[in-house]
Amino acid sequence: MKDDSYERIDKMWEVKAKEAKELLKAEIIELLNENHPAELARLTGADDTTCKKIVHELYMERFNDPNCWHVEQSDDIWVIYGDTTDEWIDENGDYRGFDTEEEANDYIKETFK
Repeated sequence: MKDDSYERIDKMWEVKAKEAKELLKAEIIELLNENHPAELARLTGADDTTCKKIVHELYMERFNDPNCWHVEQSDDIWVIYGDTTDEWIDENGDYRGFDTEEEANDYIKETFK
């Protein structure tokens, strides 16, 4: 008879991690009403990259139309901003800057195909 206790433990931790992420996501949704994404790690106590990856998920869920985003020049780079949100955060939890306006607009088009 095969011992599946490790599989059960792995499954239990997987469920717990998913529940924790959903709780953090709910907290982030509330905090974004009055806070910039850069403040989320400090306010939640969670890792900065984790918070920003959740922000990216929210962007993809709620602002998944290319018309929700526009490009602006910021010093020597081009940055994507949401019409009702802050700067674009990619799937890795990083802010994105582009060398040209065209490159930024192409990124928007490609992201929201």
